[in-house]
Amino acid sequence: MKPVIRTLLVLSISLVSLLLFFSGAMAEIISQKRLKPFERESCRLCHKGPSKHQIDNSRDPWCVPCHRQHGVGTDLGLQTYAKQLLRTTHKSQNPTQQESIIPQEMVLIPGGAFIMGANFTKKSLGPRHSVNLPPYDIDKYHVTNGHYQDFVKDIGWRSPSHWFEGRYPRGKGNHPVSFVSWSDAEAFCKWAGKRLPSEAEWEKAARGTDGRMFPWGKTFLKAHANVQLEEIKDTTPVDAFPDGISPYGLYDMAGNLFQWTSDWFLPYPGNTVPHPNFGETLKVLRGGSFYDCTNYRCGISFQTFNRISLLPQTRAISAGFRCAKSTETKKQGSDH
Repeated sequence: MKPVIRTLLVLSISLVSLLLFFSGAMAEIISQKRLKPFERESCRLCHKGPSKHQIDNSRDPWCVPCHRQHGVGTDLGLQTYAKQLLRTTHKSQNPTQQESIIPQEMVLIPGGAFIMGANFTKKSLGPRHSVNLPPYDIDKYHVTNGHYQDFVKDIGWRSPSHWFEGRYPRGKGNHPVSFVSWSDAEAFCKWAGKRLPSEAEWEKAARGTDGRMFPWGKTFLKAHANVQLEEIKDTTPVDAFPDGISPYGLYDMAGNLFQWTSDWFLPYPGNTVPHPNFGETLKVLRGGSFYDCTNYRCGISFQTFNRISLLPQTRAISAGFRCAKSTETKKQGSDH
């Protein structure tokens, strides 16, 4: 065999081998990306499931390259929204029709003590303890896309990533605004003359004073909240579940979207269980969402006492907010 032919044959065999190797490697990468998070060994380093820490953010240096590898990106769930949720947009609606936005109301929560936390579930939720709060007002509904658009237009604030040219998706004006960071939520509340609620304020408004597990009572009931078990797979209008209101008449204190609070993710008084996420790095969110953490096998997350935590700059498919306001009281002896 001539040297030239032999060289070409060797090169051809090498090239075919390389192509087979890379095609196998790419197939392996693709198959790994298709796996659910709890099935990926790399994801299970941080997302550990119901009996352990929900998310171990002490591994922060690993989170960014891992999320980038699996296409998570900065806005958590944005690809899912683009591929899945936009299909459910009300296509039959006339695009020129003006949507009537549900007016926001505030509800007075009376001062006094309530039961906060739980003893029988995740380590970060206990111990069960009594908290005494002064009276305060809190929004009856999630902040909607319609109200958030007014804020964006008024001060030129950054619009959520899934909006197009500063406009929310058609037909979603009365759905809760999502893909908003903690700073976005704080800025809106300040613009509206309010503030974010503390997590104690949020829990009392959701739970009342009898220590119930869900806003409507002690047991889970179907068709009371937009949670993953309902398989709606999208946000719903903020007044869609009147049977699931809290003892004070607030909507969506379970489901639709998690809601930012003003607090850092810190242990409750008396909690001595070490947790890698405690500290002034992550902010607390409450309430559960339609896009529950079932993919990570961390159990239901919409109980009144459940708390999760995210970096303040996170904008997620499952995160929205409502605002609160301290009740103005006249000082004794003052005529003003």
